[in-house]
Amino acid sequence: MSLLDLNHLKNKYSLDIKTIAHIGAHRGQEVEEYLNLFPNAVINLFEPQKKLFNFLKKNFAILDNVTLYNFGLGSSNSTLDMHISDNDGQSSSFLKPKEHLNEHPGIKFYEKTEIYNIKVLDDLGLSKIDFLNIDTQGFELEVLKGSETSLKADVNYIITEVNKMELYEGCPTVKDIDNFLKKFGFIRTDTHYWMDKASWGDAFYIKKNLVSTRRVLFSMLKNYLYGKKYLYNLLLTIRNTIWKLVKKTS
Repeated sequence: MSLLDLNHLKNKYSLDIKTIAHIGAHRGQEVEEYLNLFPNAVINLFEPQKKLFNFLKKNFAILDNVTLYNFGLGSSNSTLDMHISDNDGQSSSFLKPKEHLNEHPGIKFYEKTEIYNIKVLDDLGLSKIDFLNIDTQGFELEVLKGSETSLKADVNYIITEVNKMELYEGCPTVKDIDNFLKKFGFIRTDTHYWMDKASWGDAFYIKKNLVSTRRVLFSMLKNYLYGKKYLYNLLLTIRNTIWKLVKKTS
């Protein structure tokens, strides 16, 4: 489940979404929200884990505007081992867990991995995808590398999980995602880290031409300041103080 409020983003940026690709759909927690906010949108759900895919099939296959895919997405067609977690697969990843073991010691990974097929989004013939939602536990950059044609042509909005450190071995940081998407004209405008202090969270990217120059400049400054740990903590303290004062007076 995304840490970002999609309804808020829709109102804030006047989102006009017609075709969704949700990579790492888990149990389809966002489907109801998609249907409510964008009732005419085509929804593509990608989930490689067999148990979770069977759940999606049972609950959403009947919907005409939902299509299910039982494989993962990446930068090349291949097969990869997935490290399976014991929290209903929410932390399962094609990358080996690293700092995740320290940040979330209560979540365990099974010793035995499972092999899944990986395909490239751009090879699937899915046209006019304007919204990507990527929740692949550190594999997000690989998904984006396999979506370059879509990023150039059709995608306007992206929600993706981002990390400040290597929760999984070799996973990109939020700066890596920023730099990659910058080449396709995207700017990160909204970021929410889990419990504000965790090293992972969700970020929203939008094509620069869809927002004002003022919004672009503000987002660039905010991202820079938040990238500096001391300044980020200072801004967080100021924000929380203001929020408490607002609550007292309301």
